[in-house]
Amino acid sequence: MTVVVTRRALIHAAPLLAGAVSLAGLPRPAPAQAPAAARQAMTGIRLSGNENPYGPGPAARNAIAAAVGDSWKYPIAEEMALKAQIAEHEGLTPRHVLIGDGSSEILHLAGLLAAADQGEVLTAVPTFNVTAAHARAMGAAVREVPLDARMTYDLPALKAAVSPATRLIYICNPNNPTGTMLPGAQLRDFIAGLPPAVTVLVDEAYLELAADVRAESVAARVAADGNVIVARTFSKLHGLAGLRIGYALARPDIIERMARLKLTVASSLGLVAAAASYADLKFQAESRERIAEGLAITTAALDELQRPHTETRGNFVFFDTGKPAGEFLGAMRQKGFALGRPFPPYTNWCRVSMGTVEQMRAFAAALRAHYA
Repeated sequence: MTVVVTRRALIHAAPLLAGAVSLAGLPRPAPAQAPAAARQAMTGIRLSGNENPYGPGPAARNAIAAAVGDSWKYPIAEEMALKAQIAEHEGLTPRHVLIGDGSSEILHLAGLLAAADQGEVLTAVPTFNVTAAHARAMGAAVREVPLDARMTYDLPALKAAVSPATRLIYICNPNNPTGTMLPGAQLRDFIAGLPPAVTVLVDEAYLELAADVRAESVAARVAADGNVIVARTFSKLHGLAGLRIGYALARPDIIERMARLKLTVASSLGLVAAAASYADLKFQAESRERIAEGLAITTAALDELQRPHTETRGNFVFFDTGKPAGEFLGAMRQKGFALGRPFPPYTNWCRVSMGTVEQMRAFAAALRAHYA
C-alpha cells in the first residue's frame, strides 16, 4: 500500500496527535492517604479506566527512581534498548518495533495512514474507537459492523464489508468494552485471507492479562510479512498507564511509514519503567492472579443476582444492569463507585473495571444491596 502524506494532512493531524503527549511524573511507592481519600470522596472508587491498581511493580519503581537524575537527556538509548528487548522476545528485529506514547498513539498513527491514503476504515461497534475517531477526523470514511450474538467481532461480516476503498480494519482482541476474544488461529486465518491492500490493526492491549499470548496473538503474521499491525501497551498488565508507553509490531516498511508521522517522544522514565516491568515476570504473574480474583468475585455476584454478563478476557466485566445504564451508573455513584460510560447500542449494559480485591468485594456488596 502506497501512502502519500501531504503537508495539509500533517497540519490537521498535528493538534490531534500532539494532544497525546503527556509528562509522566514519578509515582510514589505508596499513595498518600489524605489526597487519596479526598479524591475518593469526590469521584468514588475508580472502576472505570481498565487500569491495573497494583502497578507499577517493584522493578519498575526502582528503575524510575534510578533514572530520575538522567531525565535531562533525550531518551534515545532507552528507546533503542526497549525496542531491542521487545524484538528479542518476539523473535523479530528492532526494525519491526515502534514505541508509542501509549498504544493510543499507535492507534492514531494507523488511522492517519489510512486517511492519508484516502481509504476507508472498517471496525465493529461497540469497540475502542480511537482509531475510527481519528481517521474520521482526518477525512476518512469509517464503516462499523455490529458485534455478533456473542458480543464478539463478526469476522464473516467484516470480510463481506471489505470494499476496494478499504485500507484498514481495526480489531480489538480482547474487545473493549465487552471483554470477548476471538481465537488467535481464527483471527490469523482471517488476516491471511484479505486482499493485499488491506492492513489489519489488532489491538492486543488486554491480551497479556489472561491469555496465552503466544497462542492467541497475531504477531506470527508480522513475522510472516503479513499486512498486520499489532498494538500493545504497558498501561494494563504492567500498571504504567500514567507513564504512556505502548508499542507496535509490524513489517519494517509499515513501521517506517508510521514513524515518519510520529509527533511525540516517549518519556525516559516511562521507557526504563517499561523495560524493567517487561522483565518482571513475578509482578506480572501476581497482577494476573489478583485481577483474576477480582473478576471471580464480581462474576460470582452477578451470577448470584442473575445478571447476564459476557465471558471476559480483560480486566473488566460487561454486564446487563436490567435498566438504562445511566440510571445504574448514577445509583453506583451514590454508593461511592465511579464506573465506565454507557456503550450504545447496549444501552442497559455497564462495564466495571477491576480495582483491588478489597474494592471488588465492596462493589459486590453494593451490587447485592442495589438488587435486594
